[in-house]
Amino acid sequence: MINTRSTQTSSGGKTGLQTVILIAMMFLGYTMIYIDKLSISISLVPMSKDLGISPSQKGLIMSAFFLGYAIMQVPIGFLNTKIGSKKILTVSIFALGLFAALFSFGTSVIYFVLIRFLSGALAHSGYAQSVSKEVQANVPVSQRTFANGILLSSSGIASILGPIFVSPAVQNLGYKQTYIILTVIALVIGLVLVAIIPNSDHAQMANTNGEYVTKVSLGKILSNQIVWLLLICDFFVNAVMYGVINWTPSFLTSDEVGFTLTQQGKMTSVAGAFFLIGALGGSYLVGKFFADRERDVIAVFAILGSVALFTAFHIPHGDAMNMIPMTICFAIGDLSYAIAFTTLLSLPLKRFKPAEFAPSYACVAMGGILGGFIAPYSIGFLVEKTGGYASVFTSFLVVGLLFALAIRFLPKHYAPIDEAPVMTETEELLEHEL
Repeated sequence: MINTRSTQTSSGGKTGLQTVILIAMMFLGYTMIYIDKLSISISLVPMSKDLGISPSQKGLIMSAFFLGYAIMQVPIGFLNTKIGSKKILTVSIFALGLFAALFSFGTSVIYFVLIRFLSGALAHSGYAQSVSKEVQANVPVSQRTFANGILLSSSGIASILGPIFVSPAVQNLGYKQTYIILTVIALVIGLVLVAIIPNSDHAQMANTNGEYVTKVSLGKILSNQIVWLLLICDFFVNAVMYGVINWTPSFLTSDEVGFTLTQQGKMTSVAGAFFLIGALGGSYLVGKFFADRERDVIAVFAILGSVALFTAFHIPHGDAMNMIPMTICFAIGDLSYAIAFTTLLSLPLKRFKPAEFAPSYACVAMGGILGGFIAPYSIGFLVEKTGGYASVFTSFLVVGLLFALAIRFLPKHYAPIDEAPVMTETEELLEHEL
């Protein structure tokens, strides 16, 4: 568990209780971020029928989000270093609500593409890196894997709540009304974040010599081998995860399988619950028992998850009884990828220097976002050209194996970034003057 004893950090000395509250509030925002991502795949099912949207056009709408997400990732990373995390966290949630409302009024593919592009660029691009920056600043090194797992487990919560509430809402109320509801929820969460998150984030970060720096060189960051290796791995893991997230509702409700929107909602909710278990339980166990064996953990669960997803497709379709074994396979896939994903994203918290963290993390995240961008459109193209999903699930297997291979190139031994030293009285005075 996260230590609740009073501790002091470079940001001015937060207590353990304040840190727990901070993580809880960021978790709430993270859940809304993931619900927004999930709701698109659900709402596009009836939208495609009402508006005549083809599979490739659905993929284009989903991919536009990730294109905007990727383009703004590094610029937001540098802005994060300059203005601090709180502003970016709160603006992100308010922007999310705004674009959800705008999305509900759409009637054309071009409009949907534009809104999702802007949502990715302006609402989503800064949230994850700002959250991770706060974790690095306020959580001891030994507890960062678990803290990061708690935050990323919001994806599991969203995967449970999203299908349970969003799928019936879309089916019974319509996607326009559903998006208005999501807008209201996002605005409420944004107000909570404004009220709760303390103004303790400083743009100036302390380096290992106790000096304060305001400028970070992009060239230096891009020359870091670890950044590129983590970028590639994040690309592979997100290609699979977002491929599954965005296309599972369409696959399960297709003529090939034949489940209703509500039935698929129950199935994906169960899988989401296992993602939650993997994110929380996996991050705790890895942080406690396998802190020096992250590569092995990631490789094993990447292979297991990919095989499980591949198996899910090959279970006979067209019978409600097949819901159980198919759900089990999706659950194992989600559990495995949750462990691999949270373990992977804990590595930047241990290997990147605080002064360079935000832009370094942004570069890594851009790889994941590009995976999320390419996967939805590529899957839509494959479905349209092949008339089925066999090639899609084969691609999940291949990409998962590439992920397991790529992580082996990451250096095993490293010097973990220690907690920022407690500031001297002189340094505290300097910080206040700045």
